[in-house]
Amino acid sequence: MQKQALTVEYLRDYCHLRARTREIGAMLRLRDSTTRAIHDYFKDNGFVHVHTPILTSNDCEGAGETFRITPSSTDASPSAPATSSSLEKPSEYFNHPAYLTVSSQLHLEAVATAISRVYTLSPCFRAERSQTSRHLSEFWMLEAEWAFTSSLDELCTIVEDALRHVLRTHATSPDMASLWKSHPSQVADARRSALQSYADEPQPWARLTYTEAIDILSKHHTATGAFVFPPTWGGGLQSEHERWLADEFVRGPLFVTDYPAAMKPFYMRMNEGCAPDKLTAACFDLLVPGIGELVGGSVREERAALLEDVIERHGLDKADYGWYMELRKYGGAPHGGFGMGFERLISWISGIESVRECIAMPRWAGRMLV
Repeated sequence: MQKQALTVEYLRDYCHLRARTREIGAMLRLRDSTTRAIHDYFKDNGFVHVHTPILTSNDCEGAGETFRITPSSTDASPSAPATSSSLEKPSEYFNHPAYLTVSSQLHLEAVATAISRVYTLSPCFRAERSQTSRHLSEFWMLEAEWAFTSSLDELCTIVEDALRHVLRTHATSPDMASLWKSHPSQVADARRSALQSYADEPQPWARLTYTEAIDILSKHHTATGAFVFPPTWGGGLQSEHERWLADEFVRGPLFVTDYPAAMKPFYMRMNEGCAPDKLTAACFDLLVPGIGELVGGSVREERAALLEDVIERHGLDKADYGWYMELRKYGGAPHGGFGMGFERLISWISGIESVRECIAMPRWAGRMLV
């Protein structure tokens, strides 16, 4: 390691050594203090920390971007007799397909029916091919679920309060100052001022429905032609849309709520009173300047009959989700929750451009050196 400026691309080739640099060392300490701030917030608000499974039989998001688990030994099933056919054709170790988890949400929902308020900060895995500054194959996710709520406003308020707590914790952090040394002083001062305003401003963070956001984006695109992807109702918000809304339109954090139900996972609660061609779900994304989407959450569908219909429409195997349906059958309650990428949070509050520099040993498609 030379005593000179080294590019992030060079340091990625030596991730076993790069923690010795000032910036990565400061980032690792920032991860530690952020973790402590998160645990403090949830403890003070009556949540119980739960360790959720890493191995799972369900793809929570239904996107198919999972890593499948297979044992390295030939005799995969511990209960299977050692026959010549079993040696030739390995069976499933758990007697059915298993995957690395993409989200702890479904398991948290199960525990929330017993303990009411639960959360976890745990690793997640997604086999997506994205080569962007916002994606990793292995990352950490903060997820929370709580029972006896059907209010989207309450979900957004908990997320906002938790993030304000984290931002206030790091307002005068020496590690933040160390990370900002790589930026020009004016940029660092502006960023410090912005984060403090997000933490301390008396008004709640801005909120728009998806329909309102599409109208605003469409008008801006019609007037300026600013976007590569024209915004349309029923289509997802692209990164360029998210960043413009947070960076330019609101100039701060923004909750976008009530997305079209057809573009969201099966477990989100359907809003009532919608037109047949404008069905929406009680969900939200939190968009923040410089990042785009940071948090996603929703009220969960507690109505068993409607949930069963949605599972069928999504082409999912009902047998795989029988246990999930039983959460409603045996004493369920209205509930909701959210998930937040931890590396994206570190990127936002530190100003580090890529999540690959927000974790000690990054993994992404085609890359795992250590």
